[in-house]
Amino acid sequence: MSTLRVEAGGRSYTFEEPRVVTIGRAPENDIVLPGAAASRRHAEIRSEGNGWSVVDVGSSSGTFVNGTRVSEVRVSGPTSVRFGSVDGDEMTLAVEGAAQQPPFPAPAPPAAGAPINLEQTVLPGRGPAPGAPGPYGAVVAGPGILVRIGNESKRFAAGTTVRIGRDPAGEVVLDDPSVSRLHATLEMRGRDWWYVDRSTAGTFDEEDRVTQRKLGDEPTILMLGHPTAGAEIELVPIVAAGEAQRALASKKRKRTALILTSIAAAFVLVLGGLGLVWWLSGDDEKSSATDAGSPDHNGLSAAALDRAKQATVLIIALDANGEVLGKGSGSIISPDGKILTVAHVGDPHAPGALFPDSDPAPAAFQIALTSSEDDKPADPEYTAQAVASDGPLDLTIMQITGDADGNPIDPADLKLPAPLPIGDSDAVRTGDNVTALGFPGVAHVATTEGFTQNALTVTRGVVSTFLGDEPIDDERAWIDSDVRIGSGNSGGPSINDDGEIIGLNDNVVTEGTVGKTGAGGSFTGGSARIRPVNFAQGILDAADSGSTYTSPFLDSMEEMPTDVPASATVTSAGWSPDGKGNCQGSSSLDDPQAAPKNQVPAGSTIYAEYAVTGVEDGTPLSVTFLAVDGRTELGSLEDRWSFGTDDTCITVPFTLAKKLPGVIAELTIGSLTTDDPLVFQ
Repeated sequence: MSTLRVEAGGRSYTFEEPRVVTIGRAPENDIVLPGAAASRRHAEIRSEGNGWSVVDVGSSSGTFVNGTRVSEVRVSGPTSVRFGSVDGDEMTLAVEGAAQQPPFPAPAPPAAGAPINLEQTVLPGRGPAPGAPGPYGAVVAGPGILVRIGNESKRFAAGTTVRIGRDPAGEVVLDDPSVSRLHATLEMRGRDWWYVDRSTAGTFDEEDRVTQRKLGDEPTILMLGHPTAGAEIELVPIVAAGEAQRALASKKRKRTALILTSIAAAFVLVLGGLGLVWWLSGDDEKSSATDAGSPDHNGLSAAALDRAKQATVLIIALDANGEVLGKGSGSIISPDGKILTVAHVGDPHAPGALFPDSDPAPAAFQIALTSSEDDKPADPEYTAQAVASDGPLDLTIMQITGDADGNPIDPADLKLPAPLPIGDSDAVRTGDNVTALGFPGVAHVATTEGFTQNALTVTRGVVSTFLGDEPIDDERAWIDSDVRIGSGNSGGPSINDDGEIIGLNDNVVTEGTVGKTGAGGSFTGGSARIRPVNFAQGILDAADSGSTYTSPFLDSMEEMPTDVPASATVTSAGWSPDGKGNCQGSSSLDDPQAAPKNQVPAGSTIYAEYAVTGVEDGTPLSVTFLAVDGRTELGSLEDRWSFGTDDTCITVPFTLAKKLPGVIAELTIGSLTTDDPLVFQ
């Protein structure tokens, strides 16, 4: 077994395998980071039976290993890790007792100068073979796990990382179109097994989406790719027979207690009917089970939801003749009438608009307050205008300025519901509940009634993932959710279980919006994009102070190149064991580079190298790692070129999860593509 030694903030830490070391700003982490750039749960260092890996767990500012931003990277030797920006917290890692990566022949003697290293790409599967001892002659402590698919069962030893998906190279292969190539992994954390979803389609336990779950002693049945029509998989940690008997006995006792409780509840309900007249006529006040402060099924209290409902407004855009141009949603955020919404609703011609509008600008905006009765439409009561907008972020602050007819009104005379509190979108995690409010008319999409006849709609879902966006240099530029929203929801609030705004409903991605058939329709249950509310801080400050606001992203809005000049070249330059080959070698599908397979064991990190010249900054690039059959995808990354047009040598790290006959690294920059194969002999 290996030992991990960490130096951070003037302190020393020592951890022994098996272990998951948590790192972040929250005090409950194993290593607490004091810097402002760190997320509450920023990263983990995981032991996997044959070494340690640094894993970013969805931080907002990134994790950097030896200066390169990574999502997951194996630690082999002294390693420098930074959390966040250039002045973020740093630590040094050292592993003792780990197998060292032997060298293999480089393509050619290295020249002076260091190649540029692209982001680390790592396969998640690693660990000892099923049922086999670990690499150091000892079996990892903890239970094994049984995986059942239909009539087929597979057993895996403790410490194994099990890859589940369509990829034939995985440990559990499902030939089902609803399953992703790498859909999920089973990982050990301490003595416990965890299921970790790595797909875009999702994993489901009935109606609940599962992002990661600790597996108990009892079998867990999950659906991969779809709540009802996906592939079913059963996971059973293999505990000792005595423990399994005790768990079944406990389950039986709980089931009996539940039946008895249900009988008692039914009896109370019958008596409740007999006592109804006395309850209504008695002098004593009685509390109801549906008290406004009690939590509902997803953690959001009725009181918090009611407050959010009342603070959500319908925004109606009018032309110069008073005709309705469109509608959207927003939320009241201050007693003096400030409304937070998206720019394509409240200021569609804002500079650098994310969704440019070619129609004339609206002449006026009416604001309709939500009725306290759910079945009643919202009626216009005020007019408003934009006071601060960020086009690239698609965010706007509006200010109520008049009554429904446009007559000026003093903010002191406004009769508004309580403002909706603003939360911290950086604290949002995948799997968190999200409730979206707005006026899309989801309940009656075929209505012919006017825009002022919509009642408020409430929909719920979970945070699926976080997405980057150009030109915003942030991996959490979007919150992606499965909450159902549609046209008219734009600008309305998405709230957390505390009733705080964590984002603004912005747009949806469906077959109807990006596909060719249009079969997806106007609404989605799969990919709703929400702009995190923390991005609104700049326009909030400007609106409060009355100062002029200019988006910091306008200078970056110039069109990025998508192709390369005719003089540009991209050439494969072979592979090296340390990324220092300096692009002096060559490799092609007709003449692939070879390396002795006994010198490149599983867990080794090797580097594909490319010589590039004449490519303009901003040109999109991608690297796809393929098995030597050229069909099985092993991993990939996407980025934009940022190294200038001079001759450049770049290296792309790749970590072998298991023994392979070879690998092909396919680099695409604009319209240029080159293959860099390596075979093991």
